[in-house]
Amino acid sequence: MSRYMLLCLSLLLPWSEVALAEPDVQFSGFGNIGVIHNDSRVLGFHRDYTMEASGHGWSANVDSMMGLQLNARFNEHFDAMVQVLLKDRVSDDLEDALEWAFVRYQPNEQWSFRAGRLGLDLYMLSEYKDVSYAYLWARPVPEFYSVISSTTRYNGLDITYSRHLKDYMLEARLAYGNNNEELAGADQTVNIELDAITSLTLSLSSHDWLWRLAFARSDISGNNPEADALLSVIESVPVTLWPASRSIAADIRYQNRISEYYAAGARYDSGNWLIQSELGYTDTNWQPLQPYISGYISVGRRVEDFTFYGVYAGVRHTEKIPEVEPPLILPFLPPEQQMQLSALHQGAELAYRSSRQQQHTISVGIRWDFAEDFALKLQWDHVNIGHQGSGLWVRKEPEAQDERVQLFSINLSFIF
Repeated sequence: MSRYMLLCLSLLLPWSEVALAEPDVQFSGFGNIGVIHNDSRVLGFHRDYTMEASGHGWSANVDSMMGLQLNARFNEHFDAMVQVLLKDRVSDDLEDALEWAFVRYQPNEQWSFRAGRLGLDLYMLSEYKDVSYAYLWARPVPEFYSVISSTTRYNGLDITYSRHLKDYMLEARLAYGNNNEELAGADQTVNIELDAITSLTLSLSSHDWLWRLAFARSDISGNNPEADALLSVIESVPVTLWPASRSIAADIRYQNRISEYYAAGARYDSGNWLIQSELGYTDTNWQPLQPYISGYISVGRRVEDFTFYGVYAGVRHTEKIPEVEPPLILPFLPPEQQMQLSALHQGAELAYRSSRQQQHTISVGIRWDFAEDFALKLQWDHVNIGHQGSGLWVRKEPEAQDERVQLFSINLSFIF
């Protein structure tokens, strides 16, 4: 557990004697046993960047996971929660299995203060994105959730204010903290650090409706050995041979960048019909990840124990790929050196487009609640990936054309 997290928890020590008096402890859990078939031989699928990807054929690693949760209520004002999530992560660090760990203080019905390991409240599934039983689909919609849900866990604190407005409930949540993650990018594993994470969420709910607005800002840095080696070589090229080499390396280097995220969502649940949609926009000053927009709309119809649903989702960048100024072509350079410069230029171009996302997906599925606390889900996804737009996947080789991928999923979800 990080020193920052311990500091947050220590803020509550003055009330420890009261908080630790005869706690009411409850143990619960959730899980998902899933298999998925991927018909692509060049693209590996993962539900988010914290998990390993699955290549061609059948795999049980993408959606299978188990969560164990401990809730303790100390009195009417203090409670705590710890959640451990076991799944096929990129990172082998035991601490990364600790998904939630916080202490909460509620002085009254309107105010709530939490400190510890938390999740940013930026989307509809913020509190239960890994609890497959709690939502309709086989997994959170990748076009919208893959990137943002991979970086929303943090160590810090949040403050929530809620108030009844006749038939509605208004809630506002402000959060602050930091974190670091090991993520599986499209071509290589990346270690990222998120500092000064700040987010604000507003939600308004009624019996049938929920509306949400969210904003987040963070300072982000990242590194991996392959990219660092490429940048070192680019920076070593004399400006007489490649005038733009220093600025290109500065654009690619993932240090002290700023990312801002905006999102809006709405959900309608009448009992028979379930309609949900979210739209997000991410803006960064890091050239390889230009601003992009993502979203989806999902429609479900409940018929007794069955729910039939369809989803349309998409993600695309809002700007063109920046041009990478090439090295100078000098006739006196040996052919071997000219080829090396050309290879560096190609490497820089690849870095500029390596994280680009351009795809849309049509999904249909059925959920069967065949027993209490158990649900069986079948889902088919038809994914259309644009040229140079496979940033949500793990690639065996640079893409050369548009891709079409079929995914078929069978999931058994449960809670206990």
